[in-house]
Amino acid sequence: MRSFISLFIILFLSMAATAQRKTTSELIPTQVDSIRLNVELNREKEMLSPVNETEVHELLGSSLLVGKDAKKFIKRIGAKSSYVNGRALLTHHSLVFICYSKENVALTVQISTFTRNINIYNDGSEGFFGKISKKMSNYLVKLLVRLNLYNRLAETGDTEGIE
Repeated sequence: MRSFISLFIILFLSMAATAQRKTTSELIPTQVDSIRLNVELNREKEMLSPVNETEVHELLGSSLLVGKDAKKFIKRIGAKSSYVNGRALLTHHSLVFICYSKENVALTVQISTFTRNINIYNDGSEGFFGKISKKMSNYLVKLLVRLNLYNRLAETGDTEGIE
């Protein structure tokens, strides 16, 4: 009886979590004016060692994507092939894409180059979380190299997930 109740609770909670999760097609705008890419070094509590207990939040570089680059990113982030099932427990992120439409923030995308986790926020609330695919990882590496941001990130050792 106890295992039946536990199973019921687990199924109920998983169904509730699935019902609240939005798909990327519901969140991603079709048109954006520009996208600000910030490459960050983040070391929060969960990534600290006992020797070094100081949290680090540092901007390593940034770039602005406009025109074809912005359209290509929106197309890639909206494609189902950009995602795989799964999620790492670590909440680290190193890439932040802030998408603007008519001078307002339309979408915020946080990606961890260490764990490949992705969080997509629309209107300030978390709407999607998952893991990026190898295909998306390859696109991000090429983009970072072209924008001269990859080496700064690689020096931190946080590119393990996208290499």
